[in-house]
Amino acid sequence: MSPASVRVDAERLARAVDLFRAQQARGLFPGGQLVVRRRRGLVASVAVGLARGARGEEAAAPATASTRFNMHSASKPLVGLCIARLEEAGAVALEAPVARYVPEFAANGKGAITLLDVLTHRGGVLLPELIASPERWADPEAVLRALADAVPSYPRGTLAYHPHEFGWILAEVVRRVAGEPLDAFCTRELLAPAGLGEMAFRGEAAWRGEVARTYWVGRRPHRLNGVDLAPLLETTFQAEPAFSTLVPGASLWTDAAHLAGFYEVLVAGGVTREGRRLLREETVRAYTARAVFGLDRANRVPMTVGRGFLVGAPWPSFYGGWGTSGCFGHAGALDTLAFGDHATGLAAALVTNGSGGNMDFLRRFRPLVSALRKACLS
Repeated sequence: MSPASVRVDAERLARAVDLFRAQQARGLFPGGQLVVRRRRGLVASVAVGLARGARGEEAAAPATASTRFNMHSASKPLVGLCIARLEEAGAVALEAPVARYVPEFAANGKGAITLLDVLTHRGGVLLPELIASPERWADPEAVLRALADAVPSYPRGTLAYHPHEFGWILAEVVRRVAGEPLDAFCTRELLAPAGLGEMAFRGEAAWRGEVARTYWVGRRPHRLNGVDLAPLLETTFQAEPAFSTLVPGASLWTDAAHLAGFYEVLVAGGVTREGRRLLREETVRAYTARAVFGLDRANRVPMTVGRGFLVGAPWPSFYGGWGTSGCFGHAGALDTLAFGDHATGLAAALVTNGSGGNMDFLRRFRPLVSALRKACLS
């Protein structure tokens, strides 16, 4: 299907693609992928630069359309929608405390924290020590003990982004309620029916040497909740146990084409390209709508949050200038952004392997998303 047949401004779309290429040429990231879909049509698919070997640490490997990248926190919407799937089935209630499903979680003053609190990053439970201890991630019992032993860092209701805690808490709820790990549940209930079963929360041995390597291109150190992101991204997530371990909400191995395809389903109201309904339209709208706006205590930046999504607003956001309320998606490791736009029908994934911090993310992605949205016609 050609861009013209799905009504985009070809000249403006070309400018957006050129901007993405120019950012890579200026060294803002070693390599990446850009995929844009609209109204069931593919309107752009670009791969640029290097997936690996950008600093001579190994043989240079180009980024191709099928190269798998670690999407990091761009996996959070998938975790959130697993809760949505259970909610639709009547198996969980968002206003119920997490402790209803994971009784151990109630310890140390956490008994009132609800599923909705966690979905909207207002649970107040932050575990920087666990995030900095990847050798513990592969031990579900160690993670569960850390969640149970945790003392809230902030009062319930405080907006404080949960980088890993979001996924660990909600994945344990899914495991208790559905009786299987979150990745298996997500694949069976959402990804496989959408034709996106190759998206994976865990890396496989056969992919070693083929997946993209993440590079820190900003100032060091860059701390989030007391954890320096540079070594976490460049070292921890490149090695065992993080590569093959389920790190829900903080790791997803896929490419931009599959990620854009996931948002295409949501823009279509929860319906796949084949016409199969995965989620009710009202569920999709509820999860992708603005639930909270405020100063995120973890990142020290304003944040507009849905249920597992970072959403647009009437005021300027990283989705662009004024009037981005229809946008919903998530960033990953400050080097990737995937989103859908109810207003324009866009579904896009802008994936790179160069992370440089909050301001770098804003400078790179805001003009790209703005250009893509302007390319849409009514």
